[in-house]
Amino acid sequence: MSAYVLRYVVMLICITLIAGSTANPWLFNSPNSRQAQLSLLKRSPQSFYFDTQKASLLIPQLPDDSVQALRQLGQPEAAFEWAHRLLEKGELSTAVMLASAHWQAVSIQARSRLLQSLTAMQAVPEIIQLSAQFTLPKPYMTLSQLMQGVSSSRLGRSDLNRLAIETVGDVSWENSECQRRVLLLSDSWLGLSKLEQLKAQYLAAPLPYAGSYCFAGPIYMGADLQCGVKARKYAHCDVINMPGRAHWSSADHLVLMTERGAANVSRGVMTLNLKSDYKVFIHELMHFSGFEDEYAIGAEKAKWLCATPGHKAPNLYVGHTPPKGWYPSHSCEAGELPAYKPQQAMSNMQYQSLALSARYKELWLLAFQQQRNKPTNFQRFIQVKLAAKG
Repeated sequence: MSAYVLRYVVMLICITLIAGSTANPWLFNSPNSRQAQLSLLKRSPQSFYFDTQKASLLIPQLPDDSVQALRQLGQPEAAFEWAHRLLEKGELSTAVMLASAHWQAVSIQARSRLLQSLTAMQAVPEIIQLSAQFTLPKPYMTLSQLMQGVSSSRLGRSDLNRLAIETVGDVSWENSECQRRVLLLSDSWLGLSKLEQLKAQYLAAPLPYAGSYCFAGPIYMGADLQCGVKARKYAHCDVINMPGRAHWSSADHLVLMTERGAANVSRGVMTLNLKSDYKVFIHELMHFSGFEDEYAIGAEKAKWLCATPGHKAPNLYVGHTPPKGWYPSHSCEAGELPAYKPQQAMSNMQYQSLALSARYKELWLLAFQQQRNKPTNFQRFIQVKLAAKG
C-alpha cells in the first residue's frame, strides 16, 4: 500500500471515528464547534455523508469552494445552494435552470429560501416559470398567481394575509380628517410595490399641504380592474363594473396602477403605469385640482376648451386679454383662441420631469382650498353612473 493511499485511509478512519464519537462536531453549535464543522467540510467534503441532516443545515454558511466540492459529489442541497449564489450574482436564468434540476430532491426550507430571494428581487418571470413546473410551497403558489394578475376573488385569504396583500374588502382610511380620500388600486403585483413607493414619497412631503390627501391601499384587484389601452395610448379601466362597489365608491379619487397605458387623469380617476415616477404622480395629482397641461392638448378637447375666453384652470387663461404677468402657453395650439400660463418658465404641467415651482404650489394650494367642500369630478361621475345603473 502506497504512503498516499495509507494517509487517505487513515484520514477516512479518523473522520469516521469523529463522526461516531461523542465529540461529533455536527452535534454542537458553539463558535468553536461551528468552525470545526466548516474546517472539516472544507478539508474533506466526503465527511458530509456521515451526518447529512446536520451538515446540510450548514450549507448556506459554507465558502464557495466547499459548496462546489459537495456539488461535485452529487449532493442536491449543495447544487441548490449554488443556484442561490448565482441569484446573488444576477445570473437568474442559470440559477433557475439549476434549481429546477434539483427541485424535487431538496427540502421545502431550501425551496422557500430560494423563492424568498426571487421575490425580493421581483423576479416575476422566474417565479412564474417555476410555478408552471412545480407546486410551489405556500404562499408562493398564490404569489405566482398574483404575478399573473389573477382576480383577487380566486385567491386564498390565508396566503394573501401571509403575503401582506390587501384586497378591496380591506379598504380603510388612515386619516378620517383629511380633505380628499384617494384609493390606490393595482391590476398587478408589481403595481402594488410601485404604488407603495409613490405613497411613501408623498407622505414624506405632502402637497399642497399636510392633510390634503390621504390614501387607502394599495389594493390588489388583478383582472377585476379590467384595464385596456384606448386612443392616444392612454389606459382605460372599466370602473363602473369593478367589484367591491361598497368599498371604493365613497372615495374622492381613484389611482389605478396598470401594466399598460400612458399616465392620465379622466373624471377624477388617475391611471399610472409601472414606469411612472414621483414627478409624474405629482403632475397627475394636480389634475385632480383642475390644472391643465401646458403642452398642446388634443384637438377634440381644444375645440371646446379653447373656444371662449376666461380662466379655464388655475394655470390656464384662454383669450386675447390675459391677466398681467401671464405668458403664452402651448395648451390651445389646436384651439380657436390663444392660451396663457402664470409663469414664463416651463412648469411641471408642460414637462412632467420638472420640479413643482413655488408659484404653482401657491396656485395649487389656493385651488385646493376653493374646492375642498365641493364634490370631486369622480364623485359626480360615479353617482350619475351608479344611479343610472340602479
